[in-house]
Amino acid sequence: MFLLEIVLRTLIMYSYTVFLLRLLGKRGMGQLSMLELAIIISFGSAVGDPMVGADIPILHGAIAITIVTIFQITLEYFINKNRKVEAVMEGSPNIVVSEGLIDWDSMKKDNISKEDLFRALRGKDIQHLGQIKLAFFETSGAVSVFTYASDQVKPGLPVLPDEMLEKEYIKEGDQVNENGLYCCVNCGSLQMINEKSIVEKCVRCGSSYHVRVGSR
Repeated sequence: MFLLEIVLRTLIMYSYTVFLLRLLGKRGMGQLSMLELAIIISFGSAVGDPMVGADIPILHGAIAITIVTIFQITLEYFINKNRKVEAVMEGSPNIVVSEGLIDWDSMKKDNISKEDLFRALRGKDIQHLGQIKLAFFETSGAVSVFTYASDQVKPGLPVLPDEMLEKEYIKEGDQVNENGLYCCVNCGSLQMINEKSIVEKCVRCGSSYHVRVGSR
C-alpha cells in the first residue's frame, strides 16, 4: 500500500510542479541562469521529499514550491523593471575575447579556463581566434560569438586542445628557424618574428610560449 501511496504522491507533486513551471513561462525553461538554477535546486528538494516520505504531507511540499514560484515571478518582475536589480541577481555578460585576443581579467572573474572557452568556441565551428570580433560569456554560462566577415578574418590562435599543439610550441629563449607570424598561446597576441631571432616573452601577458600561425 505504501508503494501505491508513493505512486500517487509522485503523480500529484509532478503534476503540480508542471503546472507551476507553466506559470513561470518559457523564459524560466529556456535559460539556465543563476535564478533558474536556484529554482531547480529548490523544486528538487521540496518536491522529492513528499514523494517518498510518508511523514511529510504533500501539502507542505506544495506550499514550499508555490512560495518559490511566487518569489521567482516577483523577482523577474523587478528584474525586468530595473537593470540594477538584474545585474545584482543575474550578473552581466563579460567580454572574454575581443578582436582575436583573450581577456584574462574577464576569464578570471568568471572562473573559466582557456580550455573551457575553446571547447565552447569549437562547438560554434570557430577554428581560431582571428575569426572573432567579440565573444561574450553570458549569465547563463553560454558563450556568444560575433565573427568577422570572411574577408576581414586575420590569423589567430587555433582553438585546438593544447596537447594537439604542444609539439609546435616555441618558448622564450628559442631561436626562430623561419620568418613568420607567431601567436602567444596564452592570450592570442600576434607578432612578426624574423629568422634566427630569439623568442621573448609576450609583451601583453608575459607568457613564454608561442606558436607559428602564418608566413610573413
